[in-house]
Order: sequence, then C-alpha cells, then structure tokens
Amino acid sequence: MLERLSEVQSKDLELDALDAERADVPAELVTARKELEDLDAALATRTAERDELRRRVREAERELEGLTARKKEASAASLRASTPKEAAQYQNQELQFATRQQELEEDTIPLMEELERLNGVVEELETKRASLAPELESMEADETERQRMIDEKEGTLRETRDALAAEVPNDLLAQYEQVRRARRGVGLAEIVGERRCGGCNVQLPIYVVQKARKGRATVRCPSCGRILWAKQAA
Repeated sequence: MLERLSEVQSKDLELDALDAERADVPAELVTARKELEDLDAALATRTAERDELRRRVREAERELEGLTARKKEASAASLRASTPKEAAQYQNQELQFATRQQELEEDTIPLMEELERLNGVVEELETKRASLAPELESMEADETERQRMIDEKEGTLRETRDALAAEVPNDLLAQYEQVRRARRGVGLAEIVGERRCGGCNVQLPIYVVQKARKGRATVRCPSCGRILWAKQAA
C-alpha cells in the first residue's frame, strides 16, 4: 500500500507544481496590468479635474454673457432716461457691470489656460491607454490559453491521482493527507541509505527502520512525523 501511496504523492507533487505554475503569471503581463491600472487611475483623476474646470469655465462664461446683456440694457436705459439723475443711475450700473465683467474675464483666463493644459494631459493619457490596450489584450489571451492548458493537465493528473488514491486504505490516506498538509506537501518519506529519513534527513533509530522494513504497520519519522516507506529493492 505504501508503494501505491508513493504514486499518489508523486501525482500530488505534480499537482502542486501545476498550482505554482498557474500562479506564476508572466512578469511582462503583471507589468502591463499595473501600467494599465495606473493609466486608468490617472485618467480618471485628470478627467475629473478637467470636467470640474470645464464646469467652472462654462459657469464664468454664462455669467459674462449675463453681464454683457445687463450692461447693454443699462447703457440703453441711460439713453432713454428722462432726467440726468436717472441717466447717472443707469450709467453707474453700466460701470459696475463693466468692472465685474473685467474682473471675471481676468479670473477666467487662467482657468481656460489650465483647461487647455488638462485637455492635453487627458488626450495624452488616452493615447497611451489606446496604445497599451491591444498589447495587453494579446497578452491576456496568451495567459488565458496558458491557464487553460494547465487546467487540462490538472484534470488529467487529478483523475489519475484519484484512481490511485482509491486503492489506498482510507485511514492511511487520511493520515497521509494530514501529514502532507503540515509538511509542505510531502506526507510520505522514503528511507534513504541505511536509516536516513528522506523527508527531514535525520538518522532514524534502528528499531524504527526495522519496523518500517517489516511493513506490518504505519511507521512515522520521530523527527518530522512523515510516514516512512522502506522501498523494497527490485
């Protein structure tokens, strides 16, 4: 049964290797994903800044339009005034509107310059993203195919492993799996040389080796707890 269990362990180790291979995503793909993530974050931030600035510019433009119309109305009203006092009042309003209009125009010019700059930044980020996207898409397709092939290998291996495990007594298999979880995937250790544990490399007591060689009971390494297998010479 231990020989069959060693075959199960061999398949388990192959499955572990496949898990490691699955997790080993190509570095260039990891880099490209991070680059796209950073681009998207920067694009979202800059787009939000641009949109807010665009809103402020439009708001200023609407106010300027209103001031222009009110200044024009005040000018026209001053010409229609029936008394000098009334004309002076409208002229004063026209001056106030003109002053506010000038202040607003001076405040708006830097906003428009900044908006133009942000438009350029957003356009540049969008260009970079558009350039990266097809390359990343191709790498993602390759990665999907790589994962599919690993899944296919895993499916075949697992079927073989389960078939072998079905030939091992349930109590022995359960003990092996418990030790395997605790010992980095290796639950069964072959006795190497005269009396060395192939799992932790310690020298085993002679009585432990003798008991393992008899094969009448499950024997575990006193040091690492792995099930010991005294492989019979061919």
